[in-house]
Amino acid sequence: MDERSRQRIREHLQDMEAQERIQRYMEKGRAEASVTISRAAELFQLSENRLRDWEEYGLLSPLRPTGPKGRRLYTPGELDKLAIIRELIDAGYAPSDIPPDVGLIWHTVYGESDHPLLLERRGAQGSHEKSLFLSIPPRVDRARNELFWRYFVSRALRLSLMLICEDIPYATAALILPLEPSVPAETIQSVEECVKLGESLIGWLDPSRSSHTLLVAAPTFDYATDYRLLPLAVMTEDHVEEAVSDHTLILLDRRSRRLTLSRAIVDAIHQLLGPIYEDVQRSRSCFGIGMRDVLESVTDLENIGSDEDMVLKGLAEVIVTIGGKTEYGVPRWKFSCILLPNHPASVLSLQQRALIVRAQSALSPYKVNVTAVHPLGSAIGPCLRAFQSGHIVSQPIISGEDRPMGRSEESGLNRNDDDERVRSAIAVPIEGQDGMSIAVLYVAASAPHAFSDDDQRVLRLMGNMIGELLDTYSVRLRPRGKLRDLIAMPGSVDPLFREFLAENAFALHIEGILCDVMTVSAEDQPRDVVSFIAIDIDNQSSLANKYGDRMARDISRAVGLRILGQLRAFKDDGKCELYRVNADRFFLVLQGIPLEQARAKAELLRKVLKGSYQIDPQRVPTGQPTLPENMVTLSNITVRLAVSSYFHSKLREILQRYSTENAIVEARLLLMRFLDEGLDIGKRVGGDVVVSWDPHNRGIIPLLSTE
Repeated sequence: MDERSRQRIREHLQDMEAQERIQRYMEKGRAEASVTISRAAELFQLSENRLRDWEEYGLLSPLRPTGPKGRRLYTPGELDKLAIIRELIDAGYAPSDIPPDVGLIWHTVYGESDHPLLLERRGAQGSHEKSLFLSIPPRVDRARNELFWRYFVSRALRLSLMLICEDIPYATAALILPLEPSVPAETIQSVEECVKLGESLIGWLDPSRSSHTLLVAAPTFDYATDYRLLPLAVMTEDHVEEAVSDHTLILLDRRSRRLTLSRAIVDAIHQLLGPIYEDVQRSRSCFGIGMRDVLESVTDLENIGSDEDMVLKGLAEVIVTIGGKTEYGVPRWKFSCILLPNHPASVLSLQQRALIVRAQSALSPYKVNVTAVHPLGSAIGPCLRAFQSGHIVSQPIISGEDRPMGRSEESGLNRNDDDERVRSAIAVPIEGQDGMSIAVLYVAASAPHAFSDDDQRVLRLMGNMIGELLDTYSVRLRPRGKLRDLIAMPGSVDPLFREFLAENAFALHIEGILCDVMTVSAEDQPRDVVSFIAIDIDNQSSLANKYGDRMARDISRAVGLRILGQLRAFKDDGKCELYRVNADRFFLVLQGIPLEQARAKAELLRKVLKGSYQIDPQRVPTGQPTLPENMVTLSNITVRLAVSSYFHSKLREILQRYSTENAIVEARLLLMRFLDEGLDIGKRVGGDVVVSWDPHNRGIIPLLSTE
């Protein structure tokens, strides 16, 4: 094959009629998804031998799932290539004239074509190309406008799939939402027939519970027999028990357990997916061909000013849509609000916090970031009752004198028109990761008794979606103010222990001392000495089991701060450095301090560290004082201590035991193991003790307490 043949092929593929024929064959091939060689030959009116010959030429590469001698399967990509090859063969080209990368030539030519018919077909792609030349602010605005819908659709599909698969762990599952089905979904009886549905929105759930949202021209699957197809309907063990009411289909791994769906689950999913079917074009713009700028949404809801978070506002709007319409075509629900507490739990208790409107739908009478409901007196409103109790609070009938949301700084309700009054309402608490309420969803209606049990279920699902968003914002805001600390102090991760030197610094300190011992002559260090004190909190594991890791961590910090305070009180010429080496263990390096003095300091530390500690269980934000009455007192905290001491002559002897290359590291590990062994002995004798090397008995012994 020479370059002239390649150029002629390119020119032929630029012909509009040739492109039309190829497109027709491609569409016909795609409709069959993966097919056998006999079906591929039938689709393109060719013999099977010709397909095998073209495979020999390297023009086709069908799949052979069962091995080299297995039957051939032609994927949609191979069928597309076959459509191109068929056109070229019919145009008089020999197989040897056709390059193996003819598909790439086709995509290059087809992408450059400017025929009116093809431009009409590729209108969305053309729009994408134009959008590449937009200035940056319009692109940011477009991404913001699409943000909510992409969030809602992907989360609605994910929640629906999680609900469907809750009793089917580790199963692959999908929801197929035909946007404008060309055939009724109830007529689709097999996975292979899904292609007839046309353009569809797909929610996909992996066994790992990762989820994907896709817009496809038609649902096709390479291995259709791997799945089974079910309608979204009430069923028991895959047996559908009633007529199908919409077009949504469920795809499940054929090996997964048989599916059972109750009426409540099906109705909740129908309500949740309703807005997606109502706004098909919006899904096309958000998930179809086109520009996909990445926008990481995050809002500091405690410092938002007068602005309103776009995703929360969108969720408030879509909740009204989910409520459906009355027989007169008006929304059943009048408006919705999302209220968040005015302070975190570390500042005020659940009973003390007010709720502020942070987002709302169009017809809400309140003011975002202004209207607040307060826990004043005994008659608190439904939003606060829901927030504090963790239960839905429903108001099926609201009288003309009631304040629907409770006492607020800005009631704002229009009471001049009776038709505009709120007649019923519901307050739904939004659950956080620890089970406590983190927000409230408030929905109001102009008619009484507007919230059924099914409505409560779908509002709980929407609350789950809101809670996930709030958690996401919290996580994304978490690095704020700490990134420069990361650069300045890369080795210090936990901010609670930045006052203390870390284990790496301890290792460097010891290795520096050992290096000096190796390089300085014995005559220059006749009586130089270094001592060590290791400190461990008794029963730290029991404390963690009883109070939790967070409280145990706070105890460790409190002990460390008390050690630091005592070090400042030491009045001698020695140099003391404190290191924290793990969850409950501290090491002291005392240069120039001999064994007897180190023992005395250890005994003093044991007495100072023994006793009660006041811990802040909430740990208020930095800069805010903790009231004494909010502190928790933990009594009977004790420590055990291990003491060791070495003249430099002894360290030199230890270094000589090892090869020159590893001597310093091996000696340092030996010194640390000796301290660990001393702490273990202290643990075995019951704790609250000082153990020390005894040069007379040449062993580690507990020291007698002077108490």
